[in-house]
Amino acid sequence: MTPPVYGIMFFTLGAALIFACWVTARHLSASRQAKVAIATNKEVQILANEYRRLSDMAITAQEHTDLRLTDISVRIDQLQAQQDQLQRILKEVE
Repeated sequence: MTPPVYGIMFFTLGAALIFACWVTARHLSASRQAKVAIATNKEVQILANEYRRLSDMAITAQEHTDLRLTDISVRIDQLQAQQDQLQRILKEVE
């Protein structure tokens, strides 16, 4: 083989090696970006699930509060009715 052929072979091998390194680097970069996106997506899903859980708890607590307020309101109405009856009885006794 003549020396220019060696030069062409080395140049071609060098270009192929550089291209292979470039493709590998791009692949690794894309792989890292995908892993970061997946991790971020998992974190978002975890936060969304936690938000749903907390909002369900808040709704349940509000429903319990509403029930208790209704119960207290009924009891106050009963006490008011009893007080009115006592007032009428005391007026009749006087």
